[in-house]
Amino acid sequence: MNRKSLTSLLVIGLTIAALNAPAKAGTNDLPVLQPKVKTVAAFKNGLAFVLKAGDTPLKDGWARMDQLPPASLGSLWIGTTSKSGPVTDVIAYKEKIAEDTEAVSMNELLAANVGHRVILTYESGTTPKSAEGKLLAVPADRKPDDNAITPPNPSPYNSYRPPGTEPARGEIVLLGVTTAGGRSSLLSLPKASVLSLEILDDANVRTSVEQELARTKIHVSGNPAHAEITVAGLEKGIVWSPSYRINIADEKQADIELDAVFANDMEDLDNADVSFVVGYPNFSFADVLSPISLQQNVAGFVQALAAGGSARSGRFANVMAQSVAYNGNYNNNSGDYDASVSPGGGYSAGQQTPGEQGEDLYFYHKNGVTLKKGDRASFSLLKMSAPYEHIYQWEIPDSMNVDDRGYRLNQQSAPENQVWHVLRLENTSQQPWTTAPAFALNGTLPVAQDTLGYTPPGGRSFLKLTVATDVRAEQSQTETTRTQVNIAGRNYDEVTVAGKLKLTNWKSTEINMLVRKSVVGEVLESPDGKATKVARNLTSVNSNSEIEWEFKLPAGKDRELPYQYKVLISR
Repeated sequence: MNRKSLTSLLVIGLTIAALNAPAKAGTNDLPVLQPKVKTVAAFKNGLAFVLKAGDTPLKDGWARMDQLPPASLGSLWIGTTSKSGPVTDVIAYKEKIAEDTEAVSMNELLAANVGHRVILTYESGTTPKSAEGKLLAVPADRKPDDNAITPPNPSPYNSYRPPGTEPARGEIVLLGVTTAGGRSSLLSLPKASVLSLEILDDANVRTSVEQELARTKIHVSGNPAHAEITVAGLEKGIVWSPSYRINIADEKQADIELDAVFANDMEDLDNADVSFVVGYPNFSFADVLSPISLQQNVAGFVQALAAGGSARSGRFANVMAQSVAYNGNYNNNSGDYDASVSPGGGYSAGQQTPGEQGEDLYFYHKNGVTLKKGDRASFSLLKMSAPYEHIYQWEIPDSMNVDDRGYRLNQQSAPENQVWHVLRLENTSQQPWTTAPAFALNGTLPVAQDTLGYTPPGGRSFLKLTVATDVRAEQSQTETTRTQVNIAGRNYDEVTVAGKLKLTNWKSTEINMLVRKSVVGEVLESPDGKATKVARNLTSVNSNSEIEWEFKLPAGKDRELPYQYKVLISR
């Protein structure tokens, strides 16, 4: 038996023990532990790592608490700060509780008044009728016998389905009536036909409702009189949503504020310490509940485990999409980080209240958070000034429609001649900037809204403002030579392309221009432009290259940017 199979058997065995462990006598006499949320580490995808703690007396080392939190598989940890010994046993079980409460439906009112004399008005055809007598019985639904033999699941291709152990519904009301001649009879009515109920003697408007509740017993070794017990786990129901305000009223320094909207659908928080997380966590089993939470049967747990454990690059990758993607936005020449190519659905987190680095995650802390379940709150996390400059950016994609292996692509790339007015911001703080919506203002006037990408300390990011209609951009490409070549037994056309970009500044002031041209192929010439090449994989014959120009363009002037490259096209 391999290690993976053995691990699966151990997990299933522990699951069965947790789901089927019987409640021992005397559990209702145990002291009740009521842990309180102490700390929360909140992510932007609705996950939170929650630590609860509570001091409780113990009886023979045991205490009882209500249902365990619905934590993800492998993340639930129960311990104690007691010096006498650790937690040795955690037993989850189900307990039936009968509660006396007001009847809220006709079925409950009928059941509560069995034995009373009543007048029932019921629907018979299209005419309502009434009957007076003693209410004899209102049978409840009959539950299936757990010991009954369950037939195997029939084939989906076979229409015959053998009888099973389905529950029988209680659908009748039995009324003992006496006719005018003194003869007794039994009247059986469908519950659904009863329109009204009149009780002729003392009415009972309360009923007993049976509930099955999840309970947990916890044992601390060393037989201490009391202990502080901690419960920690990764749960769903808390999320934070960041947003920036960037004011550029000053010509050189932008005032940046980061706010967090904190939404709590988990449970009440009372003076809890909350951390807002920036980074890219990896929680492979976030969608698989721990079996000891008693929220699914063994079959459901095994199915979820099989589906979840093999979906790390699929469903789980989408759930855990708290992306940094900083390296992907890096430009080797300028050291800039471009928010325009940051992942739109990414998630991460950020603050000015105290923060700290933990491995590759960053935590912003907010102490003393009190928030009821279902409430929302907004917290200010970061206030700072950052140097910035206005940049006019022109991004030109490759237009030859050839991939890195030399094959022609079906789609046709439209010329991209839009120049964007953007802000280039530098993060001079010690905290990273998380990916979030950013609203730009100039004093009290709105300017634009876009996404500010993840930016570590010392990095730079772009924030798009608007299309610069008074900066004209033109581009052209021509084929200058074509030669047939053979590489590794395959025939290609080696095509040399000469291109020219032209920019005209119709503004009344000088502007800073940043131009980036992407090409599939090898750059041969790019006067005044910096060419970079991305390493190609083993099956590629063309590299992915980029040419970058950065310069000042005076008012009313134009400038041409020539370049030349070669590309291999499969024959």
